[in-house]
Amino acid sequence: MTRRLVALPAAVCLAVLLPTACTSTPPAPTPPPPRPTPTPDTARADVIAALQRSQAATIRYVVRGNLPEGQYVTCTGALAPTTRRLQTATAITGGKFPSTGNRIVIGTDEYLRDSAKDDWIHLDLKRVKPDNPLLHFDWTDPTGLKRFTAAILSAEQIDPHTYSGKFNPEGKAADPFIPVGAPSIVTLGMLSASYTITTNAQGWVTSIKVQLAPTKGPKLTLTTTLTAHGSALNITAPAGAKEAADFYYD
Repeated sequence: MTRRLVALPAAVCLAVLLPTACTSTPPAPTPPPPRPTPTPDTARADVIAALQRSQAATIRYVVRGNLPEGQYVTCTGALAPTTRRLQTATAITGGKFPSTGNRIVIGTDEYLRDSAKDDWIHLDLKRVKPDNPLLHFDWTDPTGLKRFTAAILSAEQIDPHTYSGKFNPEGKAADPFIPVGAPSIVTLGMLSASYTITTNAQGWVTSIKVQLAPTKGPKLTLTTTLTAHGSALNITAPAGAKEAADFYYD
């Protein structure tokens, strides 16, 4: 922020220093200058700063949206990046292949199960191959938020807490990062898509909505809602987990 220096009129100075010697009425205080309208560059910088701040925070989140082939995703999650703990529950409904899944990650220990009726399976992440898209987990960007931040192309400030713009849904690698919180969609040849981000009075990102317009099929709208920024989370390893068979690591 640039500090603005204002020269005070002499009559005002005299009224302050020698009130009995000044008979003139001090002029009314000068109102502060209006806040400058954010430019595209400053709006983009503000969006990226808010996203980067939220990357390091403990959060709870909910993801909702439609997927290709008539499917719909709902995911609830909790993330504590400093202590490296994450817990998610995901449900894919509609379409030909509905599914559910639960995941707990504590450091390099991963626990998976399909539903509450199933046993937890424990995997050693140090043994999971990096090219395994279903089991591999990367603590450098567990929700896809960092990759989304890096993919921001433009921004416009709609109101004090709302921004919209374009991002590159393909990112810099083939790894999916959208929707944030449940990264699962890979795009091909789609160089830009739209987003809307909201923040709260404390500067935390509270909502990320992305819209993808494929050449075939309906537009996809996915929204990630973030809450409980900085709050303590209690994520523990499930009891009675069974060790994964060796073929999980092949």
